[in-house]
Amino acid sequence: MKRNAIIAGFVVVLLGALVGFYVIRKNGTKEPVAEESSKKRIVEPTNVISQEERPYLAIVPEADGRRITIKVSSIRKPATETEYTVEYQTGTLVQGFQGLLKLDSIPASETSLMGSCSAGGACTYHTDIKGGDLTTRFIGPENYSLKTEWKYFENKARESEFSSSDGKFQITLKALSSIKYLIIGQSSGVPEGYDGVIASEPYFLEASSSLKGEAELSIRSSQEGELTIIGWTGDTWKVFDTTQDGKMASATVDLLPLYVVITK
Repeated sequence: MKRNAIIAGFVVVLLGALVGFYVIRKNGTKEPVAEESSKKRIVEPTNVISQEERPYLAIVPEADGRRITIKVSSIRKPATETEYTVEYQTGTLVQGFQGLLKLDSIPASETSLMGSCSAGGACTYHTDIKGGDLTTRFIGPENYSLKTEWKYFENKARESEFSSSDGKFQITLKALSSIKYLIIGQSSGVPEGYDGVIASEPYFLEASSSLKGEAELSIRSSQEGELTIIGWTGDTWKVFDTTQDGKMASATVDLLPLYVVITK
């Protein structure tokens, strides 16, 4: 009996020692804790910088009707890269994609699919595309963000009259009826070299095939004054004889990729 009591006491002491060792070890060892990053991504308000500082942006429809190219054609405010988000309406749905453009050389561009592809290579393509928004965030010494609208035309009806999504840009030309895909949108900014002050939203005109000929163009200005429509040839600005009715400027123009109204 006495022997059993001694054994029981020994077991109790041993268990106590083990428990004490475990507690000491647990308190002396700190488990790794995931550190929460103190850095938060700051997204700037859009369209804050002046019109004169903004880059010339465009969206180009590809001939297959399944892809579009995002293009930074010129830049004024320094940046090394731009993050972009494209959103567009397809029927009753809103689709989109994101990307990153390095601005080591200008122009810079990237072509993306309006659809999706599986790992096995099977692709589906969006249809009934109407257009949408392009949001860009330029990264540089001073970050800035821009948001513009664009309108997509799949010209099945062989139309010859087209307008921007805001209705302030209207262009008419019979030759445009042969264009299969067309995009009209806000370019945000324009290249340098014009003589005057920007008086309207600048608009790009991009097609899936080359644009040739003349057209009747009207752009609504944001202000009154002596208004003149100018167009960008890709190398220089061309001035067109302009008539006006209040804030509406009209001219017969060559088909060019970019137009804007200026005032002296």
